[in-house]
Amino acid sequence: MNKNLSMSLKIAQAVRKNGGRAFYVGGYVRDKILGRFSKDIDIEIHGLSQQNLSEILSSLGQPVEMGASFGLLSLKHYSLDIVMPRSLLTGEIDPFVTEREAARRRDFTMNALMQDVLTGEILDFFGGIDDINAKVIRHVDDDTFLLDTLRVMRAARFSSSLGFVVDGATRAVCSSADLTSLAQERVFAEVENVITKSEMPSIFFEELERMKQLSFWFPEVQSVKNNIIDKAAVVRRKSVYPLGFMLASLCHDMAGTERFISRLTNDAKLNKYVINMAGLADTLEGMDEEALMRAFDRSECPEDLSLLSETLSGNSHSDMLALYRERMSRPFVTGADILAMGVSPGPLVGKILKHVHNLRLSGLPKSVQFEEVMKFIRGEEND
Repeated sequence: MNKNLSMSLKIAQAVRKNGGRAFYVGGYVRDKILGRFSKDIDIEIHGLSQQNLSEILSSLGQPVEMGASFGLLSLKHYSLDIVMPRSLLTGEIDPFVTEREAARRRDFTMNALMQDVLTGEILDFFGGIDDINAKVIRHVDDDTFLLDTLRVMRAARFSSSLGFVVDGATRAVCSSADLTSLAQERVFAEVENVITKSEMPSIFFEELERMKQLSFWFPEVQSVKNNIIDKAAVVRRKSVYPLGFMLASLCHDMAGTERFISRLTNDAKLNKYVINMAGLADTLEGMDEEALMRAFDRSECPEDLSLLSETLSGNSHSDMLALYRERMSRPFVTGADILAMGVSPGPLVGKILKHVHNLRLSGLPKSVQFEEVMKFIRGEEND
């Protein structure tokens, strides 16, 4: 038993001694039924005040109040989320709310399961086990589901990651939601989760399209045809930058890549990578050696560009990539060499270095680079 589960038992035992009850809740119970490993363990504590729970946690370790006002705690050095139940109507912490009412606040029936930490008893108030067996994503309650409209994207994400089908009534509720006020960071977190973990990330966008929910956050995706993102998912572990690699695969034939990616994230490094790689990925086919060298040189990550191009076309450029790396590793004329040739520091040195870089791309040895640099200098002086 890993240390998180061991600590879960200790917490549950202490809670029981104080008259309360501890339940595994949410995705941990769902994944256990599915036979999937889940590193995220959520425990919901019933029948104890928050003060009493804090005292118990202090006796077992070092409490971390990640969101104490929302009843969310943890222990340092443990991957455990310890939560208090909340009232269905007010959303406030209510340690003595019924288990059914607490479960009713959950998003989907498969996530509304509660399992007693000590006895293993599963409380299933809304048919979650049947829906898991039927591979159906069904919302728990019409009145509570859209209290958080991000659940629309979560439905699409679960469809993608689990291979489940969204129930028709749930899809209808999702279609009625207004997603325009969602925070950019929360939306991007869902996208990142899908494209870096799901084997079929295209299902996420296809499901949102069925819900008529692409238009605000992902309008450009509507025009993307035969997207390669599922093939990219197969090889993403080979990439240097999996998140950027997957986004570039999504954007490779998209009109408006810059607009699309900047809507999702303000990460300048990621935006630059995606715009650069998506723009280059479709251009490698048919290039001669010199053009390929220059394309690799312009790319944010030559290794990922080669992998993405191969995913798109099925043709490998690994030999050309190896040649590019080999050429870049060879000795070359440096700034110090140029100064030693009698060139004064200034703009001319920068021009010469750019010229040298082109010579390196062409594969010329350092001795020949020197000759070409001398010619370049004479040409500049004559001008």
